[in-house]
Parts: sequence; structure tokens; C-alpha cells
Amino acid sequence: MDVCKDVDNYMQYIQQHRRLLQDAKKRHGQRPHDRKDRHVMLLEFMMVLMSTAQRTGKKDTQNIHSSFVPPAYPPCTTALENLKPIKIEDLRLETHHRGRFLLLRVVTPPNRMTGILVLVEDEYGDVVILQLYQQEDEVSRPATNVVDKGIVLIVKEPFFKVTASGDYSLRVDHLSDIVSLNSDDTRIPQSWRPRLQEIGKCANTLKLGGNAHVGKGEYWQAIEKYSNALVYSSAPSEINVIKRNRALAYLKTKQYDAALSDTGFPEFGEEASEKALFRAAEALYYLRQYGDCYEVLEQLCKLFPSNNEVIASLKRARRRCDESSNGQFDFKLLHAEAKRYSPPHLDHATYIGPVEVRKVAGKGRGLFTTKPMKAGDLVLCEKAFSHAHVDDGEKGNANITLLVNVETNRAFMGGQADLIQSITQKLYKNPSMAPDFTNLHHGDYKAVDIQSVDGQPVTDTFLVERTMSLNVFGCPVTTLKSHTEVTSNNFSKENANFHSCGIWIKASYINHSCLGNVRRSFIGDMMIVRAAKDLDVGTELMFPYEAPEGSYTSKTERKLKNWGFVCTCALCEDIKATKFSEVTKRKNLLAQLDRLCKSGMIPQDMSTKFERLLKALNETYARPAEEVPRLSLWDPQLLLTRVYMGKLDLTKGLESARKTLQTLSFVVTGLDRSSEALVVLKWGHTVDHLVEVFLHAGSALEQLGLSEKSKQAKHYARVAYRILVGEDASFGDTYLSFRNLK
Repeated sequence: MDVCKDVDNYMQYIQQHRRLLQDAKKRHGQRPHDRKDRHVMLLEFMMVLMSTAQRTGKKDTQNIHSSFVPPAYPPCTTALENLKPIKIEDLRLETHHRGRFLLLRVVTPPNRMTGILVLVEDEYGDVVILQLYQQEDEVSRPATNVVDKGIVLIVKEPFFKVTASGDYSLRVDHLSDIVSLNSDDTRIPQSWRPRLQEIGKCANTLKLGGNAHVGKGEYWQAIEKYSNALVYSSAPSEINVIKRNRALAYLKTKQYDAALSDTGFPEFGEEASEKALFRAAEALYYLRQYGDCYEVLEQLCKLFPSNNEVIASLKRARRRCDESSNGQFDFKLLHAEAKRYSPPHLDHATYIGPVEVRKVAGKGRGLFTTKPMKAGDLVLCEKAFSHAHVDDGEKGNANITLLVNVETNRAFMGGQADLIQSITQKLYKNPSMAPDFTNLHHGDYKAVDIQSVDGQPVTDTFLVERTMSLNVFGCPVTTLKSHTEVTSNNFSKENANFHSCGIWIKASYINHSCLGNVRRSFIGDMMIVRAAKDLDVGTELMFPYEAPEGSYTSKTERKLKNWGFVCTCALCEDIKATKFSEVTKRKNLLAQLDRLCKSGMIPQDMSTKFERLLKALNETYARPAEEVPRLSLWDPQLLLTRVYMGKLDLTKGLESARKTLQTLSFVVTGLDRSSEALVVLKWGHTVDHLVEVFLHAGSALEQLGLSEKSKQAKHYARVAYRILVGEDASFGDTYLSFRNLK
């Protein structure tokens, strides 16, 4: 939905890889006999690693790391104790070795590209490349912290494949299919264990080691130390201390479920620890459980009233509770934060208005009103479940990820590729948040029905990819910026789709209609949805997934094919029912209007001819404008309104403004010099320049001495602005050229 799609640019690339994939499939089940010598593989890997380091270190370069997603396969759902070992030499090409596992030791430093690549060996000295995907980015977690030389790991149900370069590798797409072993794990062969074992290892020593890692900001290493310490500890008091310390490391690595568990929530015991309570509150806050967070902080304030940090956190939690319950947001503050932060991830709650999810025949599920709403009312102000920011103006050193799925014929570049990784990590780290995402529409993809194995969550990368692709929204940093660019004619169609993108759970239930009754806008990672029309109880909310252009082509159908339906809105049905001769006539008239605008004729002198062409264009439509908008008439009619207002022909200016609104299916009374009240009886399709039309009307009415009607026109301008931009706090600053906006 408004997201940048790069698949067309890479179609040749996709076709080439499809052929490689077909060739690889022919080798399914084969045992390769041309594997390279261990020393050759080590040398080649280290040379590639050096080359990657050199490219990454160069300034003003963009490195595009591409990867082709294999045909979807499910994650392992079998307990490790029920899997049998396999050797590297026994692996078969293009095969998922179900019921098996590989015990491997890393023999090289990692090379981060689209995934993390290392060379690994088994107990028998055979080596193979291991590719790990959906790992955290380098800033969040260095590759050497994920996997490094000497680390021993288990790959569950290994997938052995032919690479695009013709080599062979193990590929792990699911985070839950790989298990890293602690250095003292009994499953590690004796020959792989360190020669010097720690002497006098005890819980306290390991705990202090964990504390030292925390002091250095090495939180993953700290978690390992604390976890080992718990193995050696038996005293309840010591266990509680270690868990409290580990909870801090879990918080720092965004493992909020685990952090909350380590604090003892919801039962803290009679002698509740200050650290346990505070860390529980922090975990609850980041899990967006603001009510529970507030209750814990209240308890903490009673027990430790002099803790200023707790008091500040309590106020913050109270603000989130207020936002989520009544939808009262300081939108000027949100704009300031979106401008200040990069990425623009804002610390605010989600507000869900009077709506509910219901089943819809032929569409799965939809979002419906439970109370009447007026145009401009707030439906949702939702924080993204996950958001990937791409700074299109950013220059300098950058790594761009390109994921190509030849099975679904989709390419994900930049934001969308990053979003898959971000969501996968979030679901793996915090499985309590998974149902909100996994319950979204994911087409015909069949997900596994097991959520955890061996005490760890099962994550399905391909479920994430399919769900993301069907529910992702493209987004600007702020819709206000886009609105300003459009209204100042500084916006091109090429910029209509955005590289930044995200998933908004509740908004994903809103189905498509070219003529929607709600409108979405963005401030950072907050999506604002407002009613674009007056809505009765039980109305299904709809907005366009792709902005309508007033013409219908096979491309329009292809855009909606991903969601499994054909749009049957009044606009689409009318376009499909229009005779070809009328469509041709319409195009010819639009071409004449375009030539007239480019002729160099003074606008004041071309109005008569312009009106004649507009009248002829109107006659190519059969259904009344109040039923079906006449989008091709919008731009020329708006231009004519500007001409009359520029000439100070206020009567014709008002008449043209009324006709401009009619092209969008608005029904308005009193937009003239009469004493009849100005009332919008029916809101039509909303576009950015709609605000300008109402302001022109307000200006004309004011100059004609009709002050009350002028105020009403400006009120409608503000409502239109609120619908389009998401808020009206910035209305006056945006339209300074129009006087007396209040």
C-alpha cells in the first residue's frame, strides 16, 4: 500500500535466477562429489571477507547485498532430542534434511552481507559455508556477537543448497533452526572444548563476570554468564539477584518477555525488590502494556517514594494510558519528535476508536464502526508494530539489502527487506507479541501450528514475509511534508510510493476501496486514520490501497491481485462500464485542455474556451457526479477556479469552486451569494488541493460580505486538512497565504 515496488527493475535479474533455481532443482537429492578442498575454501572465504571489509570502509559508497529467497519451507518443530545427527559429507543438494541435525564449529570470522556467512566444520573435518539470515543489523548486534570463530552450534533440519555462484552451502532462514551452545555444554565434543577450563567456577564468579560485561555494554555475553551462573546456584536469594541482573541485559537486547519473566512479575513476593519492580515496569512499557506498567510503578512509588526516576516513569506511563484511552495527542509535539529523531520512532501509545473487527463475505475480515462518526473524527492513532525507515536523501556509506522471491515474483529492497528482519527478530524475542501479527491476512500460506520447541519460540520467516507483503504500508516521515509538496506543485508521481514502510496491526484490517470513507496519514511511525465522510454505526471502513487515477487498466487489477480481489467500487464499475468511444473522446478533450494550458495564452483570456471544453468533458460521463467522482475533471476545474479568483470574479469563482467539489462527488448547498447556509450534505473523495478549494470559497464569501458563510467554508477547509494531514494543529502555519484562518 503506497510502498515502493522494485520488482519491475529487477525482472531480468529474477528471470536469470529462476533459471539457476530450475537447474539447481535438477540436482535435488544428489551428493556433490566436486566439493572444494578445505584449505581452498578457507583461502577463498578470507579473501571475500577482506574484500567486503574494504568496500564497507569506503566513503560515499552504497553496497547492495542481494539474496534470493528459496521456495518457502517450514521451520523445524521437532525437539532436538528426537533429531538424529548427520555428517556434512552425507548432505544431499536442494534437500531439507528432516529429522536430522548438524553439530558444527565455526572456523572463520563472520562476513556480513545480506546474511551472516561463516565457514563451519563438523567433527570429521569437512567444511561448508553456513548462511544465517534474519539476524540483527550490525549496529544492534555485531556479527561477531552472533557467530564467531570457535563457537559451536547446532543446525536443526539443515537445508543444503547450490548457491548462485555454483558453490554449496547450508542456509538457515528461521531463527529457531539454529542453536548456539555454551562453552561447557556436554554436547560439545571433547576435542572442541577449551584446553584450559575455568577453575573454581561458581555462581558468584559467573555473576560477577556478567556484571563486568554489563559494565562494558556487552549484554549478550552478560546473558550467557548469568544463565551459566543460574546452573550453579541453588540459593533462592542468589537466584533472584542473578535473574534481576539478567533482566537488565534482556531489556537492553529488547527481549522484554524474558526480562519480565526474570523479575518475577506479577508475583514479586513480600519483600519486593526495587530493581525487580522497576525492570518489570520497563519491560511492560516496551511490551505496550501501559496499564500494568502504571500499576507496578504506583506500587514502586509507594515503597520507594524518593526515587525520582520512578516518578518520571510513572508520569510517562500515565501519558501513554491517557493517549490510549481518549486519543488526546499533542500533534505539534509528534511533529517535532518526527523531525528530531532518525529513525522517527516516537514514544507514544496506540488509540483505537469506536471500531471492531468483523468477518466480511469474500474479504476475510474488515473494520467496522460501533458508533456514528463525523468527517474528520479520529478513528485510529496507531503506533507501528514494526517500522523500517529509509532516508531517501541520505548520502555516504550505506548497505542496501535486496531480497528477491522468484516463487512469488516479488522483490524487497531497502525498507521492506529490513522490515522482514525486524519483525522476525521481534517475534523471536517477544513471542507474547506474535499473535497480533501472525493473525493478519497471509494469503494461502500454511503456517506451522507449534509455537515453541525446546523452550524456545518457533519463528517462520516465510510467514513473516508473506504477511508483511500483504499488510505493509509505505509511509513518508510526515504526511504534512508530502501535503505541502503536493500543494506547492513540488511532488512527482515517482515520489508517490515510499521506501520507508511499516506494519500497523489494526489498520491492516481496513479493506480497499478506491473511494474510501477514511483517510490515513503519518507522523513518524504513528499512523492516523480519520473519517473522511459521515459514518453510521456498522459502517465498514475502507481506504484505497492505491490512489485512484480515474482510469482502469489491467495494471490496476494486477495491483490488487495480491490481495485476492477485484475492486467493485462505484468508480471502478463506472470506468469498466464506460464505452470505449467515450473514453477516447475524454482523452482527446483532456489533451485539448492540456494544449490550451501550455499555449501561452493569458489565463484570463482562455476561460471561455476552457469552460466549453469542460462542459464537453462533463458530457462524457453518464452517472451523476454525486454518485461517481469525475476525477479527470478535477485538475482543470480547479485551475479554472484559480483563474476566476485571480481575476476577482467572485461570483464565477464560487460557482467554479462548487463545480470543483462536485467533481469529487461532494454535495454542497449555499456555495453562492444567496443567504442560504453553507452546508456539506455529503463528503466526497478527498485530495490534497481540497483544502485550497474551501479556502478560495471562504475568501470569495468574505469579500462578498457573507462572513458567516465564509467562516463555515474555512471550517470545512480545516476539517479537510485534518482528514488529509491527520491533525489541524499545523493548519494555520501551512496556509499562511490565506488570511484570517481562525
